[in-house]
This record gives sequence, structure tokens and C-alpha cells, in this order.
Amino acid sequence: HRSSKRMRNFALSTILSFIVISSIFFHTSVMSMASVTKPRFVTNRMCPFAQKAWIALELSRVNYEFKEISLYGPNGKPNWFWDLNPQGTVPVLDCGDEICADSDLILDRIPQGLVDGGEKLLPSASSVKKKVASWRRNINEMLPIGKRAVLGGDKLQLFKKLEKMDAMVEAPYLCGNEVTVADCHAFPFLWRLNTEFDLGATCPNLQKWLHYCEANNPAFSKTVQSSWWWWW
Repeated sequence: HRSSKRMRNFALSTILSFIVISSIFFHTSVMSMASVTKPRFVTNRMCPFAQKAWIALELSRVNYEFKEISLYGPNGKPNWFWDLNPQGTVPVLDCGDEICADSDLILDRIPQGLVDGGEKLLPSASSVKKKVASWRRNINEMLPIGKRAVLGGDKLQLFKKLEKMDAMVEAPYLCGNEVTVADCHAFPFLWRLNTEFDLGATCPNLQKWLHYCEANNPAFSKTVQSSWWWWW
């Protein structure tokens, strides 16, 4: 009888130990999975390409890790970053099972569901998608033109391009009432040009849009820096 009782106590103790260990293992596994799936955004605050991806992450409201690195000087890019992106460019969005090391790719993938909340940045309506694509294409075409103008070259070509885009603004955001990837893509570059040239006289719609974004949406104002780089 005593032997049977001891065996029952031993069995009960073994079961309780198994339950406790399983609980600890499950909790640890969940915490580990959470740490892996939390996106990590590796960037530099002064880079306009990184800024457009940063805006998109802020607008998505996803919980992500912000990791800033130096790009130049003695405290430049750390070794672990070269392993993450051998090209050595920012931004990089590390989502564990997918690493995006290009700002345009990040803006493509965020609305496709790469991070939670990103889908709202690209409405499903085909008409809006066409407008977003047009804005992104026009901004990319403008970049080399803007570089030449800022460095003392022909400004006429730049302002022709900007005036064309000024007529495209629907307000309050570039494609209408809802903020989209187009706003993320355009803001860093047009903000810099407005700082340099004051676009109010020639491109009032673009300047109003810039002011609206910065004054009414913290996802934009949070990314504006007192010291910043151009895109070259």
C-alpha cells in the first residue's frame, strides 16, 4: 500500500514537473517568435531614401525596431550590417524571413502585407493605384533633374517637371483624401526642394501639400530633421 502511494506521488510529481517545463518552454518560444517577427528598420535619419520608408512604417503603425547606423567616418557601417546588406546602403527592412534592402522595394512590399497595417497605404481601387504609380514614376524621373538644378545647373527643366506634378495634386494628399505610398515616396525629395527653392510661387499645390503633411500627420513631421542630406 505504501509502495503504491509512493508511486502515485512520484507520478503526480512527474506530471506537474512536465506541465511546468512545458509552460516555460511555450512562453519562451512565443517570446522568441515575437522577437524574430518584429520588423527591424536599419537606417540613417538624414537619408531621403530611408525617410520615405520610415514614413510608410510610421503610417502603418506597426511595432518595429528602429536601428540607426553611421554611414561614414570611423564609426561607419558595422560588420553585422554588411552581412545584412552587402551593398552597404540604407534603408534595410529586416522582417526575419524577408529582408528588403531598397527603398522602392520596401514601399512595394509594405502595402502588400509585409508589415501589419501597411495595406491601407495602397487602396484597392485601380484608379488610385494608377495615380500612385504615376506619382512614384514622376518623382524618380525628377531626381536627376533636381540634382543638376541644386548643383547650379539648369533650373528650368526642374520647374517644368514640378509644375506638371503641381497640377496632379488632388489634396489634401497627393491622390485625394487618403494618405498613400505616393505621399511617402514624394515627401522627402519635394520637402528638400521646397527648402532650397521655396516652391510657393510656382508650385502652390505642392507647397500646401507639404505643409499639410507636416502639420497634420505626425508620421511625416517625426521624420523631418534639422540636418539632412540630398539624394546624391
